[in-house]
Amino acid sequence: MKFLWSSTFSVFAIGLIGLISGYGIANARAQTHIASVLASIHPIRLQNDKYSLVNPLVAYETPETTTLKEYAALKDATQRIIDDHRDEINRISVYYRNLNTGDWIGINQNDTYYPASLLKVPVMIALFHEAETNPSIMQSRIVYKTISSGDVFDMPSSLVPGTSYSYEDLLKHMITDSDNGATYTLLDHIDQATLDEVYTDLGITKPDPSDTAAYQISTRTYALFFRILYNATYLTPEYSQKALELLARTTYNDGLVAGIPVGTTVVHKYGEHVVSTDRKKVQGLELHDCGIVFHPKQHYLLCVMTQTKTPESAPLILSAISKEVYDSVSAH
Repeated sequence: MKFLWSSTFSVFAIGLIGLISGYGIANARAQTHIASVLASIHPIRLQNDKYSLVNPLVAYETPETTTLKEYAALKDATQRIIDDHRDEINRISVYYRNLNTGDWIGINQNDTYYPASLLKVPVMIALFHEAETNPSIMQSRIVYKTISSGDVFDMPSSLVPGTSYSYEDLLKHMITDSDNGATYTLLDHIDQATLDEVYTDLGITKPDPSDTAAYQISTRTYALFFRILYNATYLTPEYSQKALELLARTTYNDGLVAGIPVGTTVVHKYGEHVVSTDRKKVQGLELHDCGIVFHPKQHYLLCVMTQTKTPESAPLILSAISKEVYDSVSAH
C-alpha cells in the first residue's frame, strides 16, 4: 500500500510538473501573442500643432481580428457572397468594425475607390466644426445655384435656384437627399482651410480642390469619419449627435439598409461613380455605402465599396453582405 501510494504520488507529481510546464509554455505563448497584439495597437492623435499642452486622442488603430471564431466565420461568409457574384464584380472592399470592442475584419480594405458623394460627410464635419466657435453661421443665408457635376447620378433637387437658404437647410439637403447643388453652393462659401483641416487633423490625405474627381480613398480610411462622429472625438457631443441624426435620415435605402430589418437605426452615406476611359467608354460603375448599424446587441460599422459591371448588381451585393453581417451579430 505504501508502494502504491508512493507510485501514485510520483505519477501525480510527474503529471503536475508536466501540467505546470505545459501551462508555462502556453502562458508564455499567450504572453508573446498579447505582446505582439499590443505592439500593433497605436493611437491616432489630432495632427494639429495649435495645442501646446494637450495631445488629443481621436481613435485607436488595432490589428484585424481573425483569431476569434465568430469573426473568422463572418469573413469567410462575406467572401463566399463575393465569390458567388464574381462574374458581376470588377472590384470590392469590405470593412466591418464592432464599435463596442474595436474588433474588425476586412476584405481588400486598403484598396482605394472614387468616393463621390461620400465626401459630403467631411464637408458636414467641417461646417459643424466651424459652427462650434461660430454657431450663428448655420442660420446665415446663401443663394442656391444649380451646379451640376455632370454625373449621371445627379439627384433631382427640391431647392429653387436663385432662392436663399440657410447653411442648416443646405446641409440637410446635402446629406439626406445627396443634393449636389446644395453641396457645391456650400463649397463656394466654406473656408477651404477649414475643410482641409478635417483631413489633416485625422492624418488622411486631402483631395486636391482643383481636381477632386481624381481623389480616391479606402473603406478602412473612410470609416474613420464615422468613428469620430460615433465616439465624439473630433466634434463636440452636441454636433456629433446632429451629424449622426442627419445621416440617419438619408433617403437611400437600396444598399446597407435593404439587408437589415425594417426599423433598425442606420446612419450612413452612399456614393456613386462612373469609371470610364479617356474615350468615355464605361469600365465599371462604383457604388459605395458606409455607415453605422445600431443593432440591439451591438453597434457596428460597415463600409462596402464596389465596382461592378452593371448598376443592378451592386445594390444586391451590398444588401446581401449587410444581411450576412446583421445575422452574424444576431447569432452571437
